[in-house]
Amino acid sequence: MEKIKELLRKPIVLPVAALIIGIILGLVVLGWGIWPLEWVDASPADLQVDFQRDYLCMTIDSYIKNQDLGLVQLRWNSLGENASAVLDSLTPAACGFGSSKEIEAFKGIVNYQPQALNGNGTSELFTQEEPVVISPAPEPESTFSILPLLILVVLTLAVGGVFIFLVKRRGSKPAGGNRTSRPARATAPINKSQVSMAPSMQAAPKKEPALAQFMTTYRQGDDLYDDSFSIDSVNGEFLGECGVGIAETIGVGEPKKVTALEVWLFDKNDIQTVTKILMSEHASKDAAIRQRLTSKGEPVQVEPGMTFLMETATLQLEAKVIDMVYARGPLPENSYFSRLTMEISVWAK
Repeated sequence: MEKIKELLRKPIVLPVAALIIGIILGLVVLGWGIWPLEWVDASPADLQVDFQRDYLCMTIDSYIKNQDLGLVQLRWNSLGENASAVLDSLTPAACGFGSSKEIEAFKGIVNYQPQALNGNGTSELFTQEEPVVISPAPEPESTFSILPLLILVVLTLAVGGVFIFLVKRRGSKPAGGNRTSRPARATAPINKSQVSMAPSMQAAPKKEPALAQFMTTYRQGDDLYDDSFSIDSVNGEFLGECGVGIAETIGVGEPKKVTALEVWLFDKNDIQTVTKILMSEHASKDAAIRQRLTSKGEPVQVEPGMTFLMETATLQLEAKVIDMVYARGPLPENSYFSRLTMEISVWAK
């Protein structure tokens, strides 16, 4: 489950998954399964020229055997404006006749207009004073069914309902992977004496069984690192959320050189999200970097084995740095992390 959550945090994964699901629902389920496209009642005028010739040969053959003038005229009219051109292109051999007398006899009983070649080598109809009237093909009967439409509406409403439910659920607690959906981190003014105080000297929370315990590790190269964890009561009630993410980088190029991480605690019963900024040794000594980080939360220099406490109205968080390794490179010494592992425990106050 955690691997799936980590995969969904990548920006490209969710749009691609939505596109694939949409194609499957639209093309396979709706297009081929529930509401397939069907062609019905097409007329001979819609056929290719080769098939129109075959159709006309069968019409002539049918007339020779049945002598039904009404049926002949109906079939002739169904070929539309291209009927005379198709008749001109017929040969006895193409229809399997012994001579051309069958074709010539057929020309005498239909509204046949002989064609000539124009200067471009293409055929055109001789102009006549009275235009040939071709009876319109019968209107196809409607095959529309209300059932596929009802199924589509129900499916759309179901998908919309699920989407609204997820949006409301996300609105009740901040989404861990999306920084913009978290509540605003209105941090209180920072007491400089608290900043200089070693975090491990702060009072530890009561050692009752923790509501939740998490382990998180940042590794260089994980440029989208942003772990978040839900905090629930023993009864399953949502109490808040906590997490760790990238707060500041230095230098250029990839992978990112992370010089500070942020640890945040959200309490649904509090108006603000408490944030601590874990700075590298270099960031702690650089006045400009330190000033920027101060606006994001309470900055502290991170050290291996250190423990610090964060509190909100109803929650206490204790974080311990289990392992920390600085990266080596062209930037100043101890300026960005190669790896940092923390254990996070949360209690109810």
